[in-house]
Amino acid sequence: MTRASLSLLPLLLLFCAFFPAIAATQSARIETSNSLDHLTKQHQRILDQLNTPDDGKIMHLDDPRVPGLLKQGWQIAGEWAAAYFNAHPEPTKSELTNIFAGFAPPPNATKSQYGDFLEYHDYSFSGRATQIGPAAYVVDSSYLAVDFSTGNFTIVARGSDGKFHALWDIKGLAEQHYASRDEIGRWFYLTRRAYYSGPLAVEAVVPLPKAANGHIRFLVKAIQGADGGTSMGQLSIWEWTGSEALPLLIDRYYFAYQTGAFHFDGRTIRITTKEAELHTLVSCGGCEDPRGVWTIRITPTGVQNRSHRFLHPEYKWTDDLLFTIDQDQDTSALAAPKVVSLLRSNLSRPESPANSASTADSAALEKPHFRFGMLAKLTVLQRTPHGGKFILTGDNATLQVAYTLRSGKPFFTNLKISDN
Repeated sequence: MTRASLSLLPLLLLFCAFFPAIAATQSARIETSNSLDHLTKQHQRILDQLNTPDDGKIMHLDDPRVPGLLKQGWQIAGEWAAAYFNAHPEPTKSELTNIFAGFAPPPNATKSQYGDFLEYHDYSFSGRATQIGPAAYVVDSSYLAVDFSTGNFTIVARGSDGKFHALWDIKGLAEQHYASRDEIGRWFYLTRRAYYSGPLAVEAVVPLPKAANGHIRFLVKAIQGADGGTSMGQLSIWEWTGSEALPLLIDRYYFAYQTGAFHFDGRTIRITTKEAELHTLVSCGGCEDPRGVWTIRITPTGVQNRSHRFLHPEYKWTDDLLFTIDQDQDTSALAAPKVVSLLRSNLSRPESPANSASTADSAALEKPHFRFGMLAKLTVLQRTPHGGKFILTGDNATLQVAYTLRSGKPFFTNLKISDN
């Protein structure tokens, strides 16, 4: 053997050592590419069925065939995400945002003639991934069905075999809660009118600090479609055990169109709300008031729901008093007798229709309500540590109120009512 041959020997040995690894890597890439291509074709068949015209229209969300098709679609999407992470174990932020690039065609949409928004003409698919911990991701995805999105979120993480798998999704848990009509069960609904005004779709996924036991935690901010300008959102906070996600908090809130700001400083979550669940006072769909703030504190051992706070508590005080009067309950701790008497004299009893379905329905319709109308404006005249004054204006009447604070709670001392 020549000296030149001897000098090449280390290189030959190195090539022989690494060639199997290079070949194995190349083989894995080809296998992943074939797998992704197969999943893409499977998913396209789902979209083709959803978009097949029936009487000139694509499938409606209420169609009994839709749940099964979407379930298959989300299963395929989970498999795609897992295959993607096996091929890209350290994805960039851009790759997470575009994880489903090539999985489905872009939405078929045109600018609406009615405003600055897009109108969609068939079912389309979109999704993204958010890293919540080492080798663990929340993959959220939605099917946009013409004018309503219906969403899902899946946890894709590395399993005991060292490979990524779709280990859990909200739909399976939600199906178990379907009958109880709770907030988890809301995720199982696909129809346009669900509990409120449409199915849920994910708006944001945010990683949270780990729990004291070392478990990963994250939150999901979801939204339903708007109904008259007021939308419903849902906030859920989850703890990932490695095999399932446990709900630490899940509740709904309302917000007016183009509001609903979300702030998280690493410890405290604050959401701007519209406190729409009053008993007697009603505001227009596009109105921001009554505005509020929902506060949640994240601690190492759990989640503290600090509840909702009205930015202008005068709305809540007035509503509580009117509702107590409507319910014929004791008002002695809320207002002076002259205030209650004046409000009672302004109760109106709507006429029940002649063809009322039942005596119970007639009784409910005949129940007296205050003739205030829809909320228009609140004017705070005075606020002191001991009391204050305000004017609450509605479509039908204006209330001018004076109150004192007793142990921090309002007591209405004087009231004037004028017609509008």
